[in-house]
Amino acid sequence: MDIDLAKLLEASDVMLVFTVLALGLLVGKLRFGSLELGSTPGVLLAAIVLGSWGFDLDAQTESLGFMLFIFCVGIDAGPNFFSSFAQDGVRFISIAAIIVLAAVTVSKLAAYWLGLDSGLAAGLLAGALTSTPTLVGAQDAVAQMPGLSAGMREQMVGQISVGYAMTYVVGLIGLLAVMRYLPRVAHFDPREEASKIARARGLDSNRRRNVRTPILRAYEIRNSAQAPWLGKTLREIGSFRRAGLIVERIKRGGELIEPEPDLVLQVGDKVALVGFPHSHARGEVDREAEVYDPDLLEFRLDTAQVVVGNPKLVGIALADLELEANYGCLIDGVARAQVELPLDRSLKLNRGDVLSVSGERTRLERFAGEVGCIEHESDVSDLMTFSFFFVGGLLLAQLGVIIGDLRITLGNAGGLLLAGIFMGFLRARNPMFGYMPQGAINMLKDLGLNIFMVSVGLSAGADIVDALRESGAAILLGGFCVMLLPLAVGYLYGTLVLRMNPVLLLGALTGAMTSTPALKVLNDMSGSAVPALGYAGTYTFANVFLTIGGASIIML
Repeated sequence: MDIDLAKLLEASDVMLVFTVLALGLLVGKLRFGSLELGSTPGVLLAAIVLGSWGFDLDAQTESLGFMLFIFCVGIDAGPNFFSSFAQDGVRFISIAAIIVLAAVTVSKLAAYWLGLDSGLAAGLLAGALTSTPTLVGAQDAVAQMPGLSAGMREQMVGQISVGYAMTYVVGLIGLLAVMRYLPRVAHFDPREEASKIARARGLDSNRRRNVRTPILRAYEIRNSAQAPWLGKTLREIGSFRRAGLIVERIKRGGELIEPEPDLVLQVGDKVALVGFPHSHARGEVDREAEVYDPDLLEFRLDTAQVVVGNPKLVGIALADLELEANYGCLIDGVARAQVELPLDRSLKLNRGDVLSVSGERTRLERFAGEVGCIEHESDVSDLMTFSFFFVGGLLLAQLGVIIGDLRITLGNAGGLLLAGIFMGFLRARNPMFGYMPQGAINMLKDLGLNIFMVSVGLSAGADIVDALRESGAAILLGGFCVMLLPLAVGYLYGTLVLRMNPVLLLGALTGAMTSTPALKVLNDMSGSAVPALGYAGTYTFANVFLTIGGASIIML
């Protein structure tokens, strides 16, 4: 039996999509030195090649990809979108807004000087910023424009795709180069600047291991070996302050007693201490006095991911929780918007932050109950809630405001983004509501993004060769300007007006351009996760602003 692969791909959108995905993801694994091409560029490149051979997708298949992507972006942004206004998020909001305003302005000027239409200008903006939300917003704005024939819409969407495909690599490589070489031009050492923040905030500038497990050991108080502990109350000893150890239990004369702050230790007492291995190593107890006592050592010590949901804690510094003294628990990590932050005791909490906490089970549950709740551990997704909010976003997109003969709507991109933000916000207040494992959300977002990239590449493939011949150099130059000038404006604003630490500022700029590869470069250069503090601050707002920016460049 003969199989005509070309006819099969033409007849089946499903086969075409997954063929491009398989080839593109394979291409994305190619490495050039230490740089990996990546999944999105790989899929885009494979789609452009097949698009140049005449393959294309049905409009409904194209729209499903961007709808899934933008809805999941909203879900990820929701937990921190509102709570970030409660603290110093204003400066991060301003950075994200300035980057988008500058980029839209430069794109319009570049389009005017180079004689590009609005479709190419929108694609140039999205590609130079390597921003898929911008691309989604622009294409959706075309779909909502009144008075356009189907042929004109298709042509504009194709121009957007061409502009994006031509400038994406310029934006990606340019941004990575700026992050790598700007510290030399500005004469600062990323490691030294990251260390300044670490010292000022009392955090370890070295990135922590992904997992640290506290251990429990018991020691007997002896007259000679533990002299510093004798005759003092537990409050005076300050075992956690001095060595990072928590007094979990005490046994005196065969009886277990509670470790009250005013309790004075006596010779013969046996003390159970909880801490990370390095804390036991530097403790002031004699390690030769370690004992095994089932009453002290046999209890349940757990680690849980605690989601901050209590609105009273928004803006409260991590140190003010007094986690060790009040709850007898240890914290080993903080994540915000899926970005692992350095363990900073002065870090102000946001609703939706995830704290990695260890301790005895009942104490852990008490802490979680007061702060928020323990993240639901399940592989079962609440697809019903997901579907209702998705439909709600599509309905919200139909609402419009009529001004004269003009009807203005949010469009599918705006409606789904807002619905996703609201769902994410409600999930942060109660993670049991609409629960979906983060891995499931990431899977849907990546699938939607890559299906959308397939449609963009196929659409661009038919016209990209002609566009390169006619105005390729001009578009590439415009893309370089759109990538560089907003970064310069943002850097000057952060340096001269906000007077931010340069490493923190560069992290905020990468977040404003939603570029995870650039954040990785900064982390490696600084030997620290400090840039992630800035990235997480701007990333949430940038996704919303960039979607609006993509739509505005079409409508203006």
